[in-house]
Amino acid sequence: MSNPVVLREDDPDVRHLVHELLEEQGYLVFDARDIEDLLDEVKRRSPCVALIDSTSSTEFDLWHLGPLLAQLGVPAVAFTAHSTARQQFEENPSGYIGVVSKPFDASEFIELVDSICLEESQEAVS
Repeated sequence: MSNPVVLREDDPDVRHLVHELLEEQGYLVFDARDIEDLLDEVKRRSPCVALIDSTSSTEFDLWHLGPLLAQLGVPAVAFTAHSTARQQFEENPSGYIGVVSKPFDASEFIELVDSICLEESQEAVS
């Protein structure tokens, strides 16, 4: 598997962990410095998923980013350490197809990414 994944995560420890987990599973992980860079990477790489830290952008950007990524055909998953943000995502996904609470269970995280990327690759073949 060599599916590209775009990651926007401010915390270097979490970013490193996510890189390791995904690369061990054969994913190609591309970091985005900011939202503009994330959108550029999405257009350049056509990733199977975009993983976005909910605190790495303004609330305005975050809530508009999900639908924009959906229009580009890229599923988005939000990372959050805030229980209220998780509840907001669950009540109003705003284009996001999933939310991952920090700290997260590594095997559940990989299972989520695998399920999204497998679905994306099957849709691409159809």
